[in-house]
Amino acid sequence: MTDLPHAHPPHDAGGRFDGPVQREEHDAAHWEKEADAIRMLLSDGRRRLFTTDESRRVQEQLDAATYWAMPYYERWILAFSSLVVEKGLLPEATLLAEEARLRTEGLDRVEGEPAGAHHHDHDHDHDDHPYQADHDATEDTLSPLRLRGVAVRNLLLAKGVLTAAEIRAEIERMDARGPHNGAALVTRAWTDADFAARLAEDAVAAAAELGLDAAGTKLAALFNTPARHHLVVCTLCSCYPRSILGRPPAWYKSRAYRARAVRDPRGILAEFGTTLPPGTELRVHDSNAELRYLVVPARPAGTEGWDASRLANLVTRDSMIGVTLARSP
Repeated sequence: MTDLPHAHPPHDAGGRFDGPVQREEHDAAHWEKEADAIRMLLSDGRRRLFTTDESRRVQEQLDAATYWAMPYYERWILAFSSLVVEKGLLPEATLLAEEARLRTEGLDRVEGEPAGAHHHDHDHDHDDHPYQADHDATEDTLSPLRLRGVAVRNLLLAKGVLTAAEIRAEIERMDARGPHNGAALVTRAWTDADFAARLAEDAVAAAAELGLDAAGTKLAALFNTPARHHLVVCTLCSCYPRSILGRPPAWYKSRAYRARAVRDPRGILAEFGTTLPPGTELRVHDSNAELRYLVVPARPAGTEGWDASRLANLVTRDSMIGVTLARSP
């Protein structure tokens, strides 16, 4: 397979690059969760200030070097800060003035112990936010885009577009989502053939049976079998069944994974320690803003008679993306 023409925008990574997948992970820092929450709230059904496509447009206009050098959530800050100015919600001069105020008052500094619960002491209206150690824990000054994110947040709170309680609730809502929800679907499908059929037919409705809200996007369940294995990627961005599995891992959003999952899927599996039996068909599914996928891994042999809680321990996030199999008993 040859590389795509250079005219393709930088986010269109499928098949374009090689390199190992860097699988190191860190818990999302508060500023990342907050950027996530603000973006979701501004585009929710009540506000509808912009669409996913508009958010992508801002990011896709970046040149390749800038796009790939910019941290994932900083790209989100770039998108929503640009769009609130573009749509006249916040004048650019007002945004620049707030950034200048933050710098003047020293609020562009990262203070305290990286892993501690330091709280900034200032009198404008927002929640305390401990700085959480992660990949940028050694930084002592907010990057320009992280500072812009703080400025946008402050101004949106002041205008009443968002409230601190809404941002906190959105963060908590996403924090509560995770692979345990997907594992509940998988184990129910393993033990209830009728439910498995309903999950295959309408995954959103099947999730609702277990009290899981997957509405808002189409969710498809992909069932692995001894003859067929499914692998999920998003070559254009980071589309992922967040409503079921929570936030995607860093490697899922990486250029290497997004490119090689369609170009060298068996090589990707090998990096995760997965070797399929000879003759197994491998299907790669490219997620998008409208359609997300959940892989239902094959039930391991030797688990007959196990209850749901015991089976759930065999189901991992990575097996529901398709880069690994379910754990062996």
